[in-house]
Formats: sequence, structure tokens, C-alpha cells
Amino acid sequence: MKSKIKYIVFTVILLATFIGGCKEDFLERKPLDAMTDASFWKTSNDLKVFVNGFYQLFPRYIGNNVAGSGGSTFANHLLDHPSDIIASTSPHSSLMQLQNSGQAPNSDNTWKNNYNWIRQINYFIENSKKVTPRGESVNHYIGEGYFFRAWVYFEMLTRYGGVPYITKSLNVSDKEELFKPRDSRYDVAKWIIQDLDSAITNMNWKGAGTGAGVGRVNKEAAIIMKGRVALFEGTWERYHSGSVFGVSGHNGTDLLQLIEPAIQQLIDHQGANLFTSGGPLNEAYNQLFSQQDASKTAGVFLYRVYDVSLIGGHSFYEKMVRAPGFTDHLANAYLDRNGHPQVLSQFPVDEKNLYSQGEYLDPRFRQTIWTPDKGPMKKVAPGFGENPPALPTSRYPYLTLKQNDYFSPTGYRPWKGAILDANEYRNGSTDDVLIRYEEGLLAYAEAKAVLGTITQADLDKTVNLIRSRVGMAPMDLNTVNSWNSSIYKVSMGFDPSQPNIVNEIRRERLVELAWEGFRLDDLRRWAVFEKVINGYKPKGAHISQFLAYYNNPDSLQKDGYASTAPYALTPGAGFDIDSEGYINPFYITPEFKTGGAGYYIDPNRDYLSPIPKGEIDLYEQKGEVELTQNPGWF
Repeated sequence: MKSKIKYIVFTVILLATFIGGCKEDFLERKPLDAMTDASFWKTSNDLKVFVNGFYQLFPRYIGNNVAGSGGSTFANHLLDHPSDIIASTSPHSSLMQLQNSGQAPNSDNTWKNNYNWIRQINYFIENSKKVTPRGESVNHYIGEGYFFRAWVYFEMLTRYGGVPYITKSLNVSDKEELFKPRDSRYDVAKWIIQDLDSAITNMNWKGAGTGAGVGRVNKEAAIIMKGRVALFEGTWERYHSGSVFGVSGHNGTDLLQLIEPAIQQLIDHQGANLFTSGGPLNEAYNQLFSQQDASKTAGVFLYRVYDVSLIGGHSFYEKMVRAPGFTDHLANAYLDRNGHPQVLSQFPVDEKNLYSQGEYLDPRFRQTIWTPDKGPMKKVAPGFGENPPALPTSRYPYLTLKQNDYFSPTGYRPWKGAILDANEYRNGSTDDVLIRYEEGLLAYAEAKAVLGTITQADLDKTVNLIRSRVGMAPMDLNTVNSWNSSIYKVSMGFDPSQPNIVNEIRRERLVELAWEGFRLDDLRRWAVFEKVINGYKPKGAHISQFLAYYNNPDSLQKDGYASTAPYALTPGAGFDIDSEGYINPFYITPEFKTGGAGYYIDPNRDYLSPIPKGEIDLYEQKGEVELTQNPGWF
């Protein structure tokens, strides 16, 4: 049995005090210190018990049954949805903004809930200083408090830009701070980084000393979060310069310069220690995400714990059989095995054939996307899908396309992190990877590429370390810079005006971090959101290979199905294709048929979410303070 922390809160009374409505409700609350046990804040265990409640902030798998689970409302396997690399059976509403007038909603749960969390965390940080002596474990839990405050404010920064930055647990008498104006996004980012520096200073390395035990935040996670924040805001300032979303007086350089020394500290500690055990598939990249106990997984620093015997399990299985499909934007981004773009490849790469793509492209292609060269799923994982209910798709090397039998809407079914244990079907104990070493290495490489200081030695200890674990050809700086910049299409998120190496790091980031929730923020910080999204009609795999398999009685009978009728494919009957024969996952929606407008976002508005109208009115009425609205919203 895994020894893992339980995600709990201090007391039911305290939780009820913290969770609730908007600032008007807040004004009616009793002071926090009146609601707590006077004997609390005495030991390091008191801090641990309190800070455990903050672990609810982390995203979670769909279908989990963790008692009292809070945190984000989205499923972790949908983190890149919405974006251009994931498609379900209908377009995501957030990318369909043509008819949006720009009127802000009256309320927003993210705003409300996050300020409730901030109040809790501030209360914890203030009171944690009461615990003496300040030993190693006390310092570690204090560091966790700073990490969680940074985590929440970073979500606010990426969503709204600058927000009122509050660092104390306010009460009724604190009207001036309760209704303070929005701080600049530059100041918010700097304060987030200060909190992360405090977390780094106070916390232990993963598994070292007291505090940084199984399932807990640690120094490594805080370092990578610092890189994440500095990279996001530094590139936002650089690429949005001169736009309505720009940050006056700042170009991102000072933030980007923070990344190298931070990640170098991690490199000095971690070295080249990455997860390389491929498990039953001999696919290290794929199986990195299917470890039941991530505490033993090299390079995984922050993960959400699941254990059916302790805190409940999840339906990770849904990640493979019910998930949306990948799109052409991901499939076409992979280099070939020799490290060349597909348009420059000497391999006979056929983008219409999954066999060809799996054979000739970056090995991460077939470790991310299901390819038929694996054979029937029953062969890959005996008994998979047969412990109930029986899944007919387990018989076939190709996926079904009709909306039944756990079909794939694009033909590019996610395979990254496949779990081959039938016991994980509905109540699994596989831990959920949230922060890993590779993200930090890519932040290091991108920051130096953007600053124009990257060297081959930098690539070797970052990008090429990542590639080496899957047998992918290393990135050569001179080779990359020799390519014609015309190969970098703006519609894919590249910028031909940037040095080639900048675009190649963007590509590497897309391939390595696919389906981990980075794509949308990347498009926004690079200022290419509308260039990628507007007019885009997601495409899936080419239909020819599916027709050749499912319309051939011999192939079906060979794989153990006596009748061909349920799987005969005819475009227009349960699925459809575009004029070139590629699967159209949104074929029912008019905007995605021939002549339709496709996706649309407002480039002068939709980079940021609106500030809730109710909060703006409350500030004006109760605090006589203007809470400014984001560009394009009213």
C-alpha cells in the first residue's frame, strides 16, 4: 500500500468560514482568529494539517471519487481543450466568439473562489510564524504556503492580467486594502516570483529531510514554477509590446533573465536523471504518465496522489477510451526521426498513413498517439477492456470512427500515459503528473533562445537530454539556423520573423508537453492566438486507411469479429470528412463545413477574461474605487 497524504482541511468550522461568496459576503464574516482553536499553531504537524487543505487546488482526473475533492472543475486529461491540438465532437465555446458582444458576466467563480483561497493562504502564512522553534519541517510547510499563494495568483495573472494583490487575511476594518485597485501585471508577476523564492528557500528537495514527503510540494516544483511564471510573463511582455495587452516600460528581459540561474540550480541538483524505464511497452515517454507511485518516478516533482485504499481513485481509463482526439496541428508538428521538419525529410513520411507516421517520425508521435502498428489492443494489453464492459475496439488495430464503441472523433486517439492494468479501469490509483523536470529544461532553452544567448551546450543539457530518452536525434543549432524560415507557418503558432531556434523550441515544447495544459497559454503569451485559431477547422487523420481496414471483411475476421456490418464505414453516416479526405470532427456544425468561418476569437479582447461586472459595481458602491475592466469588455 502506498503511504500518501490525505487532502484534508483543518476543521469543518474553519472550512465553512473560508468557502463562500463574493466580497459582500466576506464583509459579514467573523474574524478568522475567532473561529480557530486557541491551542492551534503550536507544532509543525499543525501547519501540515492546515496546508493539506490547499492540495485541493490542483487539477484532477475526470470521474475521480475522492471524498470532498475540490480544486479545478475541469478534468486533467482535458487541459489542452480548448486549443488547436484537441478536438471533441463539437467546437469549444470559448473559441467560438464571433457573436460575443463583449459584455462581461456579473460573476465569475474563478475570481470568487481564488480570492477565498487567497484569504485562507494569507491566514496560514501569517499564523505559521507563531510556531516555534523554526525547524526544518516548520520551514518546509511555511514554504508550501508561499507556493500555494503563488499558484493561485498565477492563475489569476494568466486569466485576468493585473489583479488586486492582497497578502494579509483581511477583515471588516481593512476597507482600504479590501477595495484596492488592480495592481499592474508586472508587479503581480514580480510578487509571485518573490513568493516562489520564499518557497524555494524554505522547502526541501523531493524526498529529502522532513516535509517534502510523498505527494507534497517540494523545492524542485517551486523552481520550475518560478521558471513557468517568468517565462509566461517575460514572453508576454516581449511579444505583446505595443498592443492593448502590452506592459508599458517593460520588455520581458529582466524576467527572462531569471530563468537560467533558477533552472541551473535544479540542473545542478538533478543532473541527467530522467525517467527512462519503458515498462511493458518499452516506451519511456508514454509510461512516464502511468506510474502508480510517482514518488519513485525520476523527474516528476509534483503530482496529485490517488490511492483507492486511502483517498479514492479515478477513471484514468477514460483518458484513452472517451477522450477527445488530437488534430492535424499536433500530428504535423512532429519532426522526423533524424530531427528534420517533415517538409525537409528524406524519409517517405506519408501524413495520410498512421503506420508511416509512427515509423518515420519522432518516437514521441507513436508514444502520444495510438498507431495501428501496435496491433489489436488486446495484443498490447491482454484482457484490456474486457473487465467489464467488453470493448469491441480492443480487437482492432484501427480505431472506430462512428459515435459508438468508444470511437475517436479525429482518428488520432491519445495514447500518452496508457495504463495497461485492467484493475485501473474505473477506480485507479495511478498518480497524476503536474510538474516535471522537462518543463524546466524547456523553459531554460526557450528563455535563452528568446534572449539570443543560447548555445549548443545549452541545447545539449536541455532539449537533447529530453530527446535522448526516446532515441530522438539531437537538435543541432547550426542545422536549425540553416533552414529557410518559410517552413515556420504562423497558423501553427510559429513566427517566421523570429530566429529559427526560437521556433524550434516552440515546436519541441508542443511535442513534449502535448496534453498537459500548456498550449493555450503558449499561444496567448506568444501573441499568436488569433493567428492560429481564427478560421481554423480542426482536421483529423486521413480516412483512406480506415476505409481500407473496416470495409475489408477479411481484415475484420482476421482480428476476431465475425460480422462486418457494424463497422462498415461510409462518410456522412456517423462521421464525415473534408474535401481532401481528412476526418472532420465538427462536421455537424455549420461553421466547420465547406465555406464555414471556423473558429474565431477577438484579437483585441479574448487574450484576457473579463473582470466580473458584479465585482466592478461592488468596488464602486462599497469602496468608492474603480476596478478597471480588461480591453474589449464592458
